[in-house]
Amino acid sequence: MEPRSLKAEQRVQEHLSSHRLAPSPFLHEWLVHCLAEVRAEFPLDFCSKRRTTFPKPGLRNKVQAKGETLEPSAENLAESEMKVPSSDVKCGGWRESQVPLILSSSASSDGSEVLRATDLMNRVINNPSAQPIHARVAHPDRHYRIPPFATLMLSKVGQREASYFSRMAIKIYPEPSLSAAPGQFDFILLDPPWDNKSVRRSKTYETPSKTDVDPMHILQEMLGKHMAPGALVGCWITNNSRVRNAALRAFDFWGVDLVEEWAWLKTTVHGEPVCDLDGRMRRPYETLLMGRTADVTFDAFDNITATQPTTKRLIVSVPDLHSRKPCLKELIEPMMRDKTSYRALEVFARNLTAGWWSWGDEVLKYNWEAYWTEAAAP
Repeated sequence: MEPRSLKAEQRVQEHLSSHRLAPSPFLHEWLVHCLAEVRAEFPLDFCSKRRTTFPKPGLRNKVQAKGETLEPSAENLAESEMKVPSSDVKCGGWRESQVPLILSSSASSDGSEVLRATDLMNRVINNPSAQPIHARVAHPDRHYRIPPFATLMLSKVGQREASYFSRMAIKIYPEPSLSAAPGQFDFILLDPPWDNKSVRRSKTYETPSKTDVDPMHILQEMLGKHMAPGALVGCWITNNSRVRNAALRAFDFWGVDLVEEWAWLKTTVHGEPVCDLDGRMRRPYETLLMGRTADVTFDAFDNITATQPTTKRLIVSVPDLHSRKPCLKELIEPMMRDKTSYRALEVFARNLTAGWWSWGDEVLKYNWEAYWTEAAAP
């Protein structure tokens, strides 16, 4: 939304003078050209027909039931009154499990895994099956769909959690793969909760306060050792120049060379950007920085190297739920040495991806079945 009054215009100028919006690395002309190519390729059906449904009674996002928010997160689940399992260990005021939880579809008569809220928190959980598993959490009753071969850790990204994650990664991956050492990943995707005025206003998700330790600082200290030689590293950023610089500083610390920049352009179902491409307060796209760690043997597997100009790519889609990014699984797999055996990790994740690790305090958010309904047979 652009300013509509003189006073609002003055506030905009104050923001611009502090470089709130970075100069776009994706020029207006390039975005228009790419969008025209997409429209030419799909002149009639720009967007596939969407199946939507009314929210399920009592299970809607942000709906209060008996004074309790039903939104699935580490904080909300922690508020549930549960008995701590005897296998859990208290560690510095928080509880961590020394053993990963392996899910099984044969745990109950209906094929779902019945869990307590405390079973989910601060613990690595894995679905070893080629089929999705329905996890049911009692008190309050919630259902989650865990994709095939998915691993998750529902916790905040803090110092203790990072140390625990490192130990569990080596437990799950004790042996080297063709491209990664024990506990290392071939692809790491970050979607940090960057401080953002519109997010603070809407309270959609938590951003670090002035008294919090920046999660990116914590990751800067520990994440590098989990990057395999030649690993692909992606980081979503806002259009704030300070955010971009912070992400690039983290890349430098990890020894990651910037090789690609992707833009996710958000459009309406008719193919029009959701707001002006050059809007001063808001722009209809988000940027994904993509880099590689060094590996002298990797160039034989991929033609993307740090010596080449930065490649620009554009994803065009109609957004659905707030903060839910496009799934990158099929887009990054051709960039892996072996797309059938690579190891992937998403940090600050808000949903699970089949075959990947996902870590964050809202990691089950969009796997909550209240967001979805079974599609009718075609």
